[in-house]
Amino acid sequence: MTEPFMSYLSRLVIALLIGGAVGLEREFKGKPAGMRTNMLICVGSCLIMIISIEIARTAVQTSDPGRIAAQVVTGIGFLGAGTIIRSRFHIVGLTTAATIWALSAIGLAVGAGYLLLAAVAALLITITLIFIGYIEARLQTKRSYHVVQVTLDRGEGVIREIMALFAGMNVSSEALEVVRSGELWRATFEYASSHEKHRELVEKLSASPGVKGVTEL
Repeated sequence: MTEPFMSYLSRLVIALLIGGAVGLEREFKGKPAGMRTNMLICVGSCLIMIISIEIARTAVQTSDPGRIAAQVVTGIGFLGAGTIIRSRFHIVGLTTAATIWALSAIGLAVGAGYLLLAAVAALLITITLIFIGYIEARLQTKRSYHVVQVTLDRGEGVIREIMALFAGMNVSSEALEVVRSGELWRATFEYASSHEKHRELVEKLSASPGVKGVTEL
């Protein structure tokens, strides 16, 4: 290799440490992509970038070092997609997928020799995950999404009354599903509100004529 071996080795070690530092926060939160996953992504991206540089340098003809590295950007999408889980009412894993994508970019930067830039990017990502996550958690205590299933003894007219109740409390809601089971009806609603208004809404729903019960999902 034209580049000293120790220089490349140090880049791989730095990529390993950065991946571990970012992955530590994901590990503490019990996310599917923890320390090992993030370390492997960062080191792997770094190695691909190093190989790309070396191939370009040793090629007889003009070669583009970004061609191999560019495949990381698209290829990492498949790994990120595997962390996204869509349940019946919610989507989780988007932050983990975004972290994987950003971490692969850091690995490429380290492999290309932009160590300071990679360190700053890693710091910004860690700050985003920790501190912005804390702010989001605080905001969710004031306003978050709720899903409730309302059991009705009749369907005709009751759904309209429930929607009117939501509108009267200035809560935007959507009836996700209405199912009849024998003589009973079950309607599922999703809405965003504060916890105080949510509790008040559940109480009013429970006391509404035609409502047999309210279950939070």
